[in-house]
Amino acid sequence: MEKVRPWRKDPSVAVEWFQSTVPQPTFPSPKLATRDAAMIWRKDAWALTLALVFLAEMGRPSWAFVPSNRAFHHHPAQHHDRTATVATDRATSFVSRLPFPLEASSSSSSSVTLSTELTDDKVTQLFAWVSRAFAGDDDYNNLMLAIAVIFGDLGSTPQGNSAPAKMAQQMKERALEQLRDEEDLMGEAFATDDREIASLGAMGAAQWTGQFKTRPHALLDVSNLTCAQDWVSTLPRGCKRTLKRAVALAEQGNFTITHKPIVGSQPAPHSSLAHFRCVIAHEVRLLTYDETDVQGFLDALAEGVSRYMGTTRMAGDIYEYRSDDGNVIAIAHEVRKGKVIRGQWFYANDYASQNYVWFHSVYSLVERSIQAGSDNVQVVDLGPSGSDSFSQLKSKYGFQSVDDWTRLADYTGPFYYVNGTRPVDGTNRPARYEQQLQDQARFGRFF
Repeated sequence: MEKVRPWRKDPSVAVEWFQSTVPQPTFPSPKLATRDAAMIWRKDAWALTLALVFLAEMGRPSWAFVPSNRAFHHHPAQHHDRTATVATDRATSFVSRLPFPLEASSSSSSSVTLSTELTDDKVTQLFAWVSRAFAGDDDYNNLMLAIAVIFGDLGSTPQGNSAPAKMAQQMKERALEQLRDEEDLMGEAFATDDREIASLGAMGAAQWTGQFKTRPHALLDVSNLTCAQDWVSTLPRGCKRTLKRAVALAEQGNFTITHKPIVGSQPAPHSSLAHFRCVIAHEVRLLTYDETDVQGFLDALAEGVSRYMGTTRMAGDIYEYRSDDGNVIAIAHEVRKGKVIRGQWFYANDYASQNYVWFHSVYSLVERSIQAGSDNVQVVDLGPSGSDSFSQLKSKYGFQSVDDWTRLADYTGPFYYVNGTRPVDGTNRPARYEQQLQDQARFGRFF
């Protein structure tokens, strides 16, 4: 039975439900005892914030994103102001609250204009902020404030001269002072068992543990294939040409690919600012309708932070794509468990698209799966699709969206590691791992 979110039936229960389910939905710190609380930063939660922000009054000021024009969400192409308003009021923001009002009076109202322009400097500032939050600094446990300070005109408005606003600017500067170099790894050194648990959501564990039905997954059966060409030969002519072109561009050196295993009790090899840029750019390209789509831009920032946090907590292997000038243009993340390899990816810019990077990553994933042998890998799982068009694209390359996908994708069995042995990193707790897996299955905490 598919999981039903209560606000979809009756929005009036949203406030009560959200407060009882997520008492203080702020930036999920890796220090939290319940690691899966990180997944509150999903698009549904963000959309709920935007839609229900004025449903109830809490008696204290908070911030909420609302469109400058209320018709904006329905006809984004008709609006060209590229701004949104951040209003301080006695309204409730369900995802995060400012730790202070912009002005002394909670009944007063002020606004900050946001820009949807994504620059290197702004992404750097956002990474500096979220890095402090991930490190457990509670002062930075607020994504709303980060976006207002980084993408807003707070410094050029009258309220920008207030003590709280100046404090927020100082927080941003302090985070930048603690930021390391572009390529330095900033992720937390999660133990192997924690990484394996964090990987289960992407594998649709909610469905194969019997908790609730997930979205259909795009699967390719490789059990009867002996080489990648066996797969390619079944595809339409246009797909064959595309894959041939993708392989040729890699051989020509248009981009380089580096394999980086994720190791327990070490920072993830893609937890740097360079990789964060790729993830944020990917989500902005994916979720933003056009440059006037402020709603989509805000969704993309929240989803980008969430997905960066998710991918750097997981187990598996990273295949890092860089352009000829050394910039990260794409990240392919693969996790193998049981007889399935789950793939996900992020690509940053037009250079990645023009060089067929996504197609190359899929080709390489299928090739590695076949080389592993049918006794080890039988199915390649590209997961659920964010749109019908993407489902159709996967389908053209043989990946069919399957509703009852757990019948074909057998995730039972251990995680796979490059040397064939699960690493012992000194902090693994197998007994706790098994217990936590059972607890997560019982409470249905796989997203």
